[in-house]
Amino acid sequence: MQGVIGALIGVPATILVAGGLGIIGLSIYLRLIGSRKGKQPIHWGHMALGAFMFAAGVGLLWVEVITVGAT
Repeated sequence: MQGVIGALIGVPATILVAGGLGIIGLSIYLRLIGSRKGKQPIHWGHMALGAFMFAAGVGLLWVEVITVGAT
């Protein structure tokens, strides 16, 4: 039962962490390298969304470790 609960919390947490890091990385890349001419770069709101997703994923991983344990 602990494995099922751990998976139900851990899988979305991992997706949030990976998605958040991806959005942050893409935002930084497009800000530093620049976008193609005539195209708008990703706005700072996307960076905030990535940071929120990353923080939510880390929070879920913390909840998983507290409730299920780090196995």
